[in-house]
Amino acid sequence: MAQQYTLEAQPRTIIGKKVRFLRRQDLIPAVIYGVGGEPVHISCPRRPLEIVLGHAGGTHIINVSVDGASHATIVREVQRDVIRRSDIMHVDFLRVDLTKTMRTEVPIVLVGAPKLANELQLQQNITSIEVECLPTSIPEHIEVNIANLTTAGAHITVSDLPALDGVQLLADPTEVIVRIATLAAQTEEEETTEAVVAEPEVVERGKKEEEEF
Repeated sequence: MAQQYTLEAQPRTIIGKKVRFLRRQDLIPAVIYGVGGEPVHISCPRRPLEIVLGHAGGTHIINVSVDGASHATIVREVQRDVIRRSDIMHVDFLRVDLTKTMRTEVPIVLVGAPKLANELQLQQNITSIEVECLPTSIPEHIEVNIANLTTAGAHITVSDLPALDGVQLLADPTEVIVRIATLAAQTEEEETTEAVVAEPEVVERGKKEEEEF
């Protein structure tokens, strides 16, 4: 079973723009939502929250204790100040059922250092992959060894990833994770391909009142 973490929190009644008064007291507004109950609005001491988030990321279980009740959660979203990126403004905790599988994104981490000729470069096409597993089995990350990619056209696809016990990869097996390309080919692609601006995905969150700070 993956490492689990504990965080003490307290219920809050302050909502909307007034949550700025909580932050002045080093309390960060947050919400717990998901299976097993109604949303619970909470506040967390800033420093303990920062420590837990640093260890748990978005893949480890955080047991949030509120008024004697413990909620098994994972972090769904961390909102930060647009200027001071280290300042946490709000956190969404997704309540999970430890006995049921769930889907989530897991980061891809490249390991190894291929020796490439000057005209070659490494291209990483995807930086995370969707998996389905029990909340307690979510991998912290998935390693992709790139040490043997040394020639133009060499690549690694999702199907090349090793099997993980209890974890199902949901991506297309033929999707290329990383490949070796020539610099000339890359330049030509940039000249002939029109830029496409992706629309941000709108995801319904478990809270509304902290949309404005």
